[in-house]
Amino acid sequence: MPFPDDATGSASHKSRRKRAAMLGHDMRAAISDILGGLALSDLSSLDPDSRRQLQRVESAAEQLARLTDETLALVTGETEKRGAPAHHSRLGPFLSRISARWQAHAEERGLGFRLELGEDLPGTIGTDAAALERILSNLISNAVKYSGAGTVTLRVHMGPKEALCLHVIDTGPGFSDAAISQLFEFAGRPADNSIPGTGLGLHIVRELSQRIRGQLQVENVRGGGAKVSLVLPRTAWAPGVEAPGRFDDLPDLSGCPVLLAEDNETNQLLIRQMLETLGADCTLVSDGQAAAEALETGQYGLALIDIEMPRLSGIDVIRRLRTGQGPCNSIPVLAVTAFVLSANRDQIYAAGADGILAKPIMSLEAFGEAISRVLSKRVCRGCGPRVREDAPFDRVHLDRLLALAGPDRGLELLTRMREDFHTVRKGLEEGCTKGDTAMIRARTHVLISLAGAIGNESLLARAEQLNGAARRQMPVDYISLCPPVMRQIGVLCDALSAEAASRYGELAS
Repeated sequence: MPFPDDATGSASHKSRRKRAAMLGHDMRAAISDILGGLALSDLSSLDPDSRRQLQRVESAAEQLARLTDETLALVTGETEKRGAPAHHSRLGPFLSRISARWQAHAEERGLGFRLELGEDLPGTIGTDAAALERILSNLISNAVKYSGAGTVTLRVHMGPKEALCLHVIDTGPGFSDAAISQLFEFAGRPADNSIPGTGLGLHIVRELSQRIRGQLQVENVRGGGAKVSLVLPRTAWAPGVEAPGRFDDLPDLSGCPVLLAEDNETNQLLIRQMLETLGADCTLVSDGQAAAEALETGQYGLALIDIEMPRLSGIDVIRRLRTGQGPCNSIPVLAVTAFVLSANRDQIYAAGADGILAKPIMSLEAFGEAISRVLSKRVCRGCGPRVREDAPFDRVHLDRLLALAGPDRGLELLTRMREDFHTVRKGLEEGCTKGDTAMIRARTHVLISLAGAIGNESLLARAEQLNGAARRQMPVDYISLCPPVMRQIGVLCDALSAEAASRYGELAS
């Protein structure tokens, strides 16, 4: 049960909440060391069995990190933040990690484990990867538990209407009539079941499937065994359909001078390796005082600041940076921390951080996405190009808008959208020429909405950068950002006219 709210809870409850937050920090830090050490290890020289066991440990540690977050949220009363950006996952590596983990489990019980992949699978999915991993882990765990011999199979393929289908098939006795009647119920195990267990697995699977908008199907296989299927409609798995992500590609930090302030040696090696993979020129300091002094030079385009450091905390480093004078106080800052509860986040953002990256760092993709979001808010001087040029519009988004408008008003919608983009472009040109930041902010506010509606993620990111530069009264930034934004708008207007001509035989005026 969560603790009472701070406003009404007793002192002892507040003390327990604080202690839970501190324990959560130390738990995440320990898991971060495990994952960091595994990520930095060269497993290629190991024999296949040893390599597989370490991959299994890595996969389990990643899931433990996610479960730690969820458990702490329940214990402390934290609520899940709605509307948070979706985290895209590469499906192939995700399934390979699942396979590596459960192959070892199956072999321990004398079973085989097989991963069967269809040829037309998507490269990236927008589904909550933590929830999907828990679903598959529970299903595979049950399959391994009930199969006395044979092979457990995870089969993934595309079904009708672009549905993503994931099947877990075992060679056990199948579901009895008693089990079917209580399927998915809390602790819904038949009384005569002789195999140890609580019966919570399928109940958890059902709740998680509903969370990610999936459909569960259960059947007994002819000849023996059971098959449990998770079917994800396109709207549940496709990136950008219902919960659009903004950064599909890793950011390009070529030539960008980055300051990394981190005192843990494992994290130093891991984060530095990731930054160099992205092309950054990385300078490392290991305490807060050294970080503050380095930032005062104004030579860095991006800073990654650990919150818990000796001599000076990361929050004090960020606060000192933001209250300083000169161009250095506008450096994009990504805070790195094992404290993830809302009170900690609020304190870090209040100090002036542009984003927060929680330890342990789960992947290069998550690391790159966190940096991309920070760089969408502030201009990084010295960095190479970051924003990928999208197609002028996403056809799924445009088709949906035209469907909502109806067959008789499609041309009117395209014409109005083109006029709105033209008005925004004219206003931005005037605002940048006159240095009118209020006009720039007003026009970029409209542009953010328009670019999001048609799925142009790079224009959306640039509009947010431009809006932030105008809000901070930074002429150097907004003057440099205006030309590429206006060029993109021009390309988009031409594309809308061509689309109107193609669909309706008329140009959008």
